[in-house]
Parts: sequence; C-alpha cells; structure tokens
Amino acid sequence: MAGSIVAIDGTLLVQAVNFLIFMVLLNKFLFQPLLGLMEEREKELEAQYSEIEALRAKAESLLKEVEQVLGEARAKAKALVDEAVKEARAERERILQQAHEEAAAKLESAKQEIWSSFEAEKAKLESEAEKIAEEIVKKILGKAA
Repeated sequence: MAGSIVAIDGTLLVQAVNFLIFMVLLNKFLFQPLLGLMEEREKELEAQYSEIEALRAKAESLLKEVEQVLGEARAKAKALVDEAVKEARAERERILQQAHEEAAAKLESAKQEIWSSFEAEKAKLESEAEKIAEEIVKKILGKAA
C-alpha cells in the first residue's frame, strides 16, 4: 500500500512492543508509586477523620460535663441565696420582735413611772387637801367660837 498514511508492516509490531514496554515502565515507575501515595494519603485522612471524630466526641463530653458542673453551681448558688434570704428574714423578724419587746417594756416602764408619779401627786394633793380642810375647819370653828 504505497499511498496510505498508515502502513501495516513490521514497524507496527515494533511500535506495539514499544508501547507495551512504555506502559509497563509507566505502570512500574509512575502509576504504582502514585497509587501508593494516594492510598497512603487516604489512610492518613481516615486516621485524621477518626481523630477528629474522637476529639469532637471528647469535646461534647467535656461540654456536657461543664454544663452539668454549671448547673450544679447554679443550684448551689441558688440554695445559698435562698438560705441567706431565709436567714435575713429570720434576723429581721428577730430584730423586729426584740424592738417590739423593748418598746413594750419602755411603754410599761413609762406607764409605771407615770402611775407612781400620779399616785405620789395624788397623795400630796390629798395631804394638802386635808391640811387645807383642817385650816378651813379651824378658821370656821375659830370664828364661830
């Protein structure tokens, strides 16, 4: 075939053998190392993903623990505040009761003092009234006699 662009003769066989040798060499020196690198990279990525997942699980666990500790702290703080309020109210009631008792005692003391002053003044007035009455009687009897 003299006028054909592609000639099928002995060079085709040589080109086919060269192509096969080239493919074997590419497979051995390019594709196999490249596939090995890709597999290694994939294993590293899987290891990193599993490490990330473990860290995420640990972070979630720590977050739950922190939330639990915060909840307990809030509950303790609320209990302390409630207890302080209760104690403050009890102290207030005690102070009010004590002030009421002191006021009642002072009032009673003032009443007793006023009453004793009243009794003393009454006694003085009675005594003076008797003296005045005696003087009046003496004057009346003195004039009548």
